[in-house]
Parts: sequence; C-alpha cells; structure tokens
Amino acid sequence: MLAIGWSSRRSAGTASSFYLGGRQLGPWVAALAANASSSSAWSLVGVSGFAYLHGKAALWLIPGCVGGFLLNWFVVAPRLRSATGGAITLTELLAGPSGPPFRRSFLVFASVLTLASLLTYIAAQMQAAGAAFVYTFEVPLWQGVLVGAVLTVLYTLLGGYLAASRTDMVQGLMMVAVAVLVPVVGVVSIGGVGALLDALDAVAGTFNDPFGGRQGASAVAFALGLCGIGLGYPGQPHAVNKYMGMSPTASMRTARVVGISWALLLYPGMIVLGWLVRVQWPLAAGAHEDALFVASQNLLPPWLDGLVLAAVLAAIMSTVDGQLLVCASTVTHDLRRDDRDSSGQGARATVLVIGAGATIAAMLVPKNIFDHVLFAWAALGSAFGPLLLVHLCRGPLRPGWALASAMTGGLGAIVGFYVPVLSAGFADRVLSWALAFAVAWHGASQSLARPHRR
Repeated sequence: MLAIGWSSRRSAGTASSFYLGGRQLGPWVAALAANASSSSAWSLVGVSGFAYLHGKAALWLIPGCVGGFLLNWFVVAPRLRSATGGAITLTELLAGPSGPPFRRSFLVFASVLTLASLLTYIAAQMQAAGAAFVYTFEVPLWQGVLVGAVLTVLYTLLGGYLAASRTDMVQGLMMVAVAVLVPVVGVVSIGGVGALLDALDAVAGTFNDPFGGRQGASAVAFALGLCGIGLGYPGQPHAVNKYMGMSPTASMRTARVVGISWALLLYPGMIVLGWLVRVQWPLAAGAHEDALFVASQNLLPPWLDGLVLAAVLAAIMSTVDGQLLVCASTVTHDLRRDDRDSSGQGARATVLVIGAGATIAAMLVPKNIFDHVLFAWAALGSAFGPLLLVHLCRGPLRPGWALASAMTGGLGAIVGFYVPVLSAGFADRVLSWALAFAVAWHGASQSLARPHRR
C-alpha cells in the first residue's frame, strides 16, 4: 500500500489532482475502488457478526446491499460521470454555481454533516483495525488502531486520490477473495451445504426466523430497514467520487460487471460465514464481530489466516482513505475555498489533522462497528442520496430546495436513529430517505417551472 502511494505521488501535485486524480480511472480500478470504498470493515466484520447474532434475518442484507450497487452502477455512475463538469466534490456539484441565495447555507450544512458523519465512520473503521490486532496479536487496542491509522494516512498523504483508488482496487480483490475462500472451506469442513442447513435448523430461539421473531408492522419495518441500506449507496461521497473520477473513455459495461459480481460474491459469503461460526464455534456474549477471525483461525493454516487479517485491514483502509480525502476537500474546498493552495499542501495538512482526530476518537468511543457505521451511513445516504438521484435524473435544484432536502434527510436520519419508529433502521434509513426524496422531487418541479435567472 505504501509502495502504491509512493508511485502515485507525482500524480497528486495539485489540489485538484490530489482530490480527484485528473479523472483518469479505468473500469477495473473505478469498479473495485468504488465498491471497496463503500464496503468497509462493516462488510466483513460487521455483516458476519450480524449473521452470527441474528441468523436468517441477515438475508435481508443481500437485497439491501446488492440493490445499492445496482442502483449506483446503473443509475448514478453513468450520469454522474457525465454531469461532473468542473466540480471537485459531491457537495460542490449539488450546490451548483455561485450566486443564488441559500447556496452558502447548503455548503455549510452539507459540510458539517459530512464531517460529523465521516469522523464517526472513520473512528469505527480504526476500531476494527484495533480489534483485528487485539485478536491476532493480543496487544492493547490502541496499538492496533495506531498501526492502521498511520499506514492509511501515510499513503493517502503521498498519492491522494489516485493512491487511494489504486490501493482500493488491490484491497477490493483481497476482500472478495476472503469472502469466497473462508466460507467455502467452512462449508466443506462441516460436511457440505446440507449439513450446514441441518445444523442451522437445530439452533434455538428466533435464529431461523427471517424476521427475528417480530410480527406484523414491526416485522415489515425490520425487513425494510435492512433493505433500506441500499438506498444509502448514492449518498456516500467517498464512494460516488470514484464515478466522478472515471475516465470518459472507460467502459461502463465492464465496470458494472466487475462491481456487481463483486457484491454478489462478498455479502452472501460473509452471511454464510457468520452462520458457520454460530453452529461450530459459539462466541462469548458481545464477541459476535470476531466471527471472521475465529473462522479463519480454526479453518486455515497460519499463512492464510494472516492474509485474512490483511484483508480486514484492506477493507478498513479502502474506506478510510477515501473518507479522509472527502473530509479534507470539505474543509479546504467546500467550506473555505483557497485557490492559493494549488500544490495541495493545505489538503495534506487537513488529512493529517483529521486522521489524528479520528484515531483519538477510535480509542475513546464504545466499540460497535455495525451500529456506528450504519449511523453515519444513514445520515449521509438520506441527506445526499435522494438529492443526487433527483439532480441526475431531473436536473439541478435551486439551493433552497437542495438545502431543504438535505436537512430533511440528514436530520431525519439522526433523529430516527435515536428514536426508532416500529423497528431500528426503518426511520433513519427508509422514512427519512423517502421524505428527503419527496422534497427534492418537488423542488425539481419548482426549479423547472421557474428557472433561476443568470
């Protein structure tokens, strides 16, 4: 990873290239980088842990996550690549050109929400790095957090967007390799698919209930909450900026095939792995997110077990590097546009400061990767996802309507997370998204009816 960062350093000589890499990503790099950026340690550690804890209810994650990739690759990616123009960040694209009222208000709100959400997200990823080191090497949490943070910040500082994208491609391949290898070895070790299903049927409680024991409206809301994870994919700035950086000549068809195939291998694989650990190596209460490490240690020889640890770190780095760049561009470009920083030194300083802050937070906040990631995911997804879809499919909104949609989705997701309606995940990932989409759609109609005068 450090070598790739070093080799990319000459391509990050200006602030613009540091943030968006000169828009030269090919289809394989763009596909794997976008997928790996949106699929953090949550996709390996969190999903397998959720499947271990909740059993067959985890199957709702498949239409949610795979559906999100379908939405991004068929609707967002081709339109966003064409619509990027001179914009460097997603916030800048959604805010539109300078001049109209409420534009500055939109930039400030979007930037504050982005920073708050991504700092939470980054801290959760660094916690996952610490957990991997704790389990494997029996060292204190802070040492693992520090190692993962230093490596990721360093190669991001060296090569910026291109380094992040190229390393994300390698990391994405590592992640999907583990998501195939470990479950396959596990199924063989238990005696095949039939033996696994028989063992699952014997698990007591609500493990085999696809609704986790919920009934009626609560069951429907639970399923929609997990499927609603897919609605958040268009609103993740660290992932969709890979579409903004795609070369105009890169094959979108190739990128789609690679990206969707990757998702179809990774998420079912991690769910099966969580089930395998539940029936073969029961864990202590609260240790469900160690499922991948337990399976790897019991199923694989040490040299392959080491590669699984590397894949978890790859999942972490592939998300954190893009998020650090988004945070830096938010501070130096969206909040305080500084055209004097043509060399990108201010951007690098911001990456360093944000990385240090998130590292400290990772050592202090309680550990629960699944919940922390979904909190940030829902806030970003509901604030920016509906707005981006309407922007790309119907045309730009005036900043006042853009601000109303972002506030409805972002603040609604935060309130819904702490005050769940019917079932956790429904209000913050589905209801807030739908309300924000309705506001954005109405705003697009108003913008079309009364176009802003230049």
